[in-house]
Amino acid sequence: MSLIMKQKLLTLSLFSLLFLIPLSNALAFDHIDNINDGISVFFLTHLDNSDYFEVNITHLGEGNFTLFLFDSRPTESFVKAEKTLDSRIYEYAINYSIDDNPYLFHNISESGIYYIQLILVNNGPDTFFLYSNKELTRYYLPLIPGYSVGLTIVVLLLSSTFIITYRKRIFHLKGE
Repeated sequence: MSLIMKQKLLTLSLFSLLFLIPLSNALAFDHIDNINDGISVFFLTHLDNSDYFEVNITHLGEGNFTLFLFDSRPTESFVKAEKTLDSRIYEYAINYSIDDNPYLFHNISESGIYYIQLILVNNGPDTFFLYSNKELTRYYLPLIPGYSVGLTIVVLLLSSTFIITYRKRIFHLKGE
Protein backbone atom coordinates (compact mmCIF):
# COMPACT_ATOMS: atom_id res chain seq x y z
CA MET A 1 0.00 0.00 0.00
CA SER A 2 1.36 3.40 -0.91
CA LEU A 3 1.87 6.20 1.54
CA ILE A 4 -0.91 8.31 -0.02
CA MET A 5 -3.34 5.42 0.26
CA LYS A 6 -2.43 4.93 3.95
CA GLN A 7 -3.01 8.64 4.63
CA LYS A 8 -6.42 8.51 2.92
CA LEU A 9 -7.38 5.43 4.91
CA LEU A 10 -6.26 7.06 8.19
CA THR A 11 -8.18 10.27 7.36
CA LEU A 12 -11.31 8.30 6.48
CA SER A 13 -11.01 6.32 9.73
CA LEU A 14 -10.69 9.50 11.82
CA PHE A 15 -13.72 11.10 10.14
CA SER A 16 -15.68 7.90 10.73
CA LEU A 17 -14.82 8.03 14.43
CA LEU A 18 -16.23 11.55 14.66
CA PHE A 19 -19.69 10.16 13.85
CA LEU A 20 -19.42 7.74 16.77
CA ILE A 21 -18.68 10.46 19.33
CA PRO A 22 -21.99 11.62 20.82
CA LEU A 23 -22.67 15.33 20.56
CA SER A 24 -24.25 16.87 23.61
CA ASN A 25 -27.59 18.50 23.00
CA ALA A 26 -27.26 21.49 25.33
CA LEU A 27 -30.07 23.89 26.04
CA ALA A 28 -29.69 27.46 24.87
CA PHE A 29 -29.50 28.91 28.37
CA ASP A 30 -29.01 27.86 31.96
CA HIS A 31 -28.70 29.92 35.13
CA ILE A 32 -28.02 29.07 38.78
CA ASP A 33 -28.78 31.42 41.67
CA ASN A 34 -29.70 31.43 45.36
CA ILE A 35 -32.56 33.68 46.50
CA ASN A 36 -34.58 34.38 49.66
CA ASP A 37 -38.32 34.38 50.32
CA GLY A 38 -40.26 37.02 48.41
CA ILE A 39 -37.46 37.71 45.94
CA SER A 40 -38.16 37.87 42.20
CA VAL A 41 -35.70 37.14 39.42
CA PHE A 42 -36.53 38.54 35.97
CA PHE A 43 -35.28 37.53 32.52
CA LEU A 44 -36.19 38.72 29.05
CA THR A 45 -35.82 37.35 25.54
CA HIS A 46 -36.88 38.21 22.02
CA LEU A 47 -39.07 35.57 20.39
CA ASP A 48 -40.39 35.34 16.86
CA ASN A 49 -43.87 34.20 15.93
CA SER A 50 -44.15 30.44 15.43
CA ASP A 51 -41.32 29.91 17.96
CA TYR A 52 -41.90 27.86 21.03
CA PHE A 53 -40.53 28.78 24.41
CA GLU A 54 -39.66 26.28 27.12
CA VAL A 55 -38.40 27.00 30.65
CA ASN A 56 -37.77 24.48 33.42
CA ILE A 57 -36.88 25.21 37.06
CA THR A 58 -35.39 22.73 39.52
CA HIS A 59 -34.12 23.52 43.00
CA LEU A 60 -32.08 22.04 45.83
CA GLY A 61 -34.14 22.78 48.93
CA GLU A 62 -37.79 22.97 49.91
CA GLY A 63 -38.46 26.36 48.28
CA ASN A 64 -41.86 27.08 46.79
CA PHE A 65 -41.12 28.66 43.39
CA THR A 66 -43.57 30.13 40.89
CA LEU A 67 -42.82 30.99 37.27
CA PHE A 68 -44.61 33.58 35.14
CA LEU A 69 -44.38 34.61 31.47
CA PHE A 70 -45.37 38.13 30.32
CA ASP A 71 -45.70 39.57 26.82
CA SER A 72 -45.29 43.14 28.08
CA ARG A 73 -42.76 44.71 30.44
CA PRO A 74 -43.71 44.18 34.10
CA THR A 75 -43.46 47.37 36.15
CA GLU A 76 -43.84 45.76 39.56
CA SER A 77 -42.96 42.45 41.17
CA PHE A 78 -46.51 41.56 42.33
CA VAL A 79 -45.07 40.37 45.66
CA LYS A 80 -46.77 41.89 48.69
CA ALA A 81 -44.88 43.10 51.77
CA GLU A 82 -45.83 39.90 53.65
CA LYS A 83 -44.11 37.91 50.82
CA THR A 84 -47.31 36.60 49.24
CA LEU A 85 -48.38 36.95 45.63
CA ASP A 86 -50.70 39.74 44.54
CA SER A 87 -53.58 38.04 42.69
CA ARG A 88 -53.32 40.62 39.87
CA ILE A 89 -50.25 38.77 38.56
CA TYR A 90 -52.49 36.08 37.08
CA GLU A 91 -54.28 38.71 34.99
CA TYR A 92 -51.04 40.09 33.51
CA ALA A 93 -49.22 36.81 32.90
CA ILE A 94 -49.87 34.98 29.65
CA ASN A 95 -48.64 31.69 31.12
CA TYR A 96 -47.56 30.53 34.55
CA SER A 97 -46.59 27.49 36.60
CA ILE A 98 -46.93 26.98 40.35
CA ASP A 99 -45.72 23.35 40.38
CA ASP A 100 -43.03 22.07 42.71
CA ASN A 101 -40.55 22.29 39.81
CA PRO A 102 -42.14 24.99 37.62
CA TYR A 103 -42.21 24.29 33.88
CA LEU A 104 -43.51 26.48 31.04
CA PHE A 105 -44.10 25.60 27.42
CA HIS A 106 -45.59 28.36 25.29
CA ASN A 107 -46.15 28.64 21.52
CA ILE A 108 -45.42 32.19 20.43
CA SER A 109 -48.05 33.77 18.21
CA GLU A 110 -46.63 37.30 18.03
CA SER A 111 -43.01 38.43 17.71
CA GLY A 112 -41.70 40.59 20.52
CA ILE A 113 -39.88 40.76 23.82
CA TYR A 114 -41.12 38.35 26.47
CA TYR A 115 -40.40 38.55 30.19
CA ILE A 116 -39.98 35.72 32.69
CA GLN A 117 -40.43 36.19 36.43
CA LEU A 118 -39.34 33.55 38.92
CA ILE A 119 -40.47 34.10 42.52
CA LEU A 120 -39.50 32.21 45.66
CA VAL A 121 -42.73 32.49 47.62
CA ASN A 122 -41.68 30.65 50.82
CA ASN A 123 -39.44 27.95 52.40
CA GLY A 124 -36.29 29.80 51.36
CA PRO A 125 -33.53 30.54 50.93
CA ASP A 126 -33.12 28.07 48.11
CA THR A 127 -30.87 27.53 45.09
CA PHE A 128 -32.59 27.19 41.72
CA PHE A 129 -31.45 25.95 38.33
CA LEU A 130 -33.14 27.53 35.32
CA TYR A 131 -32.99 25.83 31.90
CA SER A 132 -34.40 27.39 28.74
CA ASN A 133 -34.43 26.56 25.05
CA LYS A 134 -33.85 30.27 24.20
CA GLU A 135 -31.11 32.64 25.27
CA LEU A 136 -32.25 34.82 28.19
CA THR A 137 -30.97 38.14 29.52
CA ARG A 138 -31.18 38.99 33.21
CA TYR A 139 -33.55 41.90 33.77
CA TYR A 140 -33.55 44.00 36.94
CA LEU A 141 -36.74 45.64 38.12
CA PRO A 142 -35.84 48.59 40.39
CA LEU A 143 -36.51 47.77 44.04
CA ILE A 144 -36.74 51.41 45.12
CA PRO A 145 -39.93 53.12 43.92
CA GLY A 146 -39.39 56.36 42.02
CA TYR A 147 -40.37 59.78 43.20
CA SER A 148 -43.63 61.33 42.07
CA VAL A 149 -43.00 63.68 39.15
CA GLY A 150 -45.43 66.26 40.54
CA LEU A 151 -43.78 66.22 43.96
CA THR A 152 -40.33 66.55 42.40
CA ILE A 153 -41.40 69.59 40.34
CA VAL A 154 -43.01 71.30 43.37
CA VAL A 155 -39.88 70.72 45.50
CA LEU A 156 -37.62 72.06 42.73
CA LEU A 157 -39.77 75.19 42.28
CA LEU A 158 -39.95 75.90 46.01
CA SER A 159 -36.23 75.37 46.56
CA SER A 160 -35.33 77.51 43.51
CA THR A 161 -37.63 80.31 44.74
CA PHE A 162 -36.09 80.12 48.20
CA ILE A 163 -32.51 80.24 46.85
CA ILE A 164 -33.24 83.17 44.53
CA THR A 165 -35.01 85.11 47.31
CA TYR A 166 -32.19 84.39 49.78
CA ARG A 167 -29.49 85.53 47.32
CA LYS A 168 -31.37 88.76 46.53
CA ARG A 169 -31.70 89.48 50.25
CA ILE A 170 -27.96 88.91 50.86
CA PHE A 171 -26.99 91.16 47.93
CA HIS A 172 -29.48 93.82 49.14
CA LEU A 173 -28.04 93.76 52.71
CA LYS A 174 -24.46 94.11 51.40
CA GLY A 175 -25.53 97.14 49.36
CA GLU A 176 -24.54 95.72 46.01
